[in-house]
Amino acid sequence: MSRRLLMLAAMMAAISPLIVGGVPEPDKGMVQDLVVLLTDYGTCDFYVGALEGSIYSSNPDARISAITHEVAAFNVAEGSYILARAAREYPPGTVFAAEVDPGVGAGVRSIVLETKDGKLFVGPDNGLFTGVMDELGVAAVREVRNLSLTRQGDGYAAFKGVEVYGPVAGRLAGGVATSEVGPEIFDPVRIEAARAGIEDGVLVGAVAHVDHWGNLVTNIPYHLADEVGLAPNDRIEIAVGGNVVEAAFGSTYSDVPRGEMVAFVGFMGSLGIAINMDSAAEDLGASAGDSVRVRKVLKVQR
Repeated sequence: MSRRLLMLAAMMAAISPLIVGGVPEPDKGMVQDLVVLLTDYGTCDFYVGALEGSIYSSNPDARISAITHEVAAFNVAEGSYILARAAREYPPGTVFAAEVDPGVGAGVRSIVLETKDGKLFVGPDNGLFTGVMDELGVAAVREVRNLSLTRQGDGYAAFKGVEVYGPVAGRLAGGVATSEVGPEIFDPVRIEAARAGIEDGVLVGAVAHVDHWGNLVTNIPYHLADEVGLAPNDRIEIAVGGNVVEAAFGSTYSDVPRGEMVAFVGFMGSLGIAINMDSAAEDLGASAGDSVRVRKVLKVQR
């Protein structure tokens, strides 16, 4: 075959996806039509169903997955933590629709965040995406201004999950370009949480999440516990939720009898506070966002 024919064949191979079907073949490394949800809606009402319906209406080919709908009501800090922890496990191309909004959208921008690993997040600009921005990096953020992608019309959106976030997420998952959403912005809201660290030999941080069993997952990484010399069988003092209690430092729940408190490293590599077979959150009156201080008292003599 002549060189000219070889060049012609190469050119035809390059443009053939544009000729057949009118669109290029999808990037093999990017998932399509996958929308993942996170909300504080709960599951006893119609809200989750309405949100899913709005996604299917905007993209009948959508596949919907849910991280959780049980974020503590109005707790943006907890929603941010859970979303970031789960989102990193999804493939590039995944679109997330999230809503935890104490103000029910009043005065809050609707945004689309694109992370450096090729994921999209649709939701309120109230700090909910802080953890995602910190962990996955920010490629671009756009305000939702193109109302033709939403169901709110020209008026106020009373239920942004159904009227804005779901429809926009469905369309983005179906291939709509982020440039069609609206103008780029450079000041997305971030929430301020107590940063983990060491102060005069005391571990300091915050409750990042209260799980299903009432365990307190903190933002204090394991290496800080090592730095202050915490080891199994140590006794520690924990200040959280307005309470100060003494507990054991161990490696698992069963290091203490049923009903007793223990702290150990194991919750995604961070310090956790638990009661064996009971709820530490209820006992301490603690919730996500509360500050935490942990101080070594003494070592148990055996």
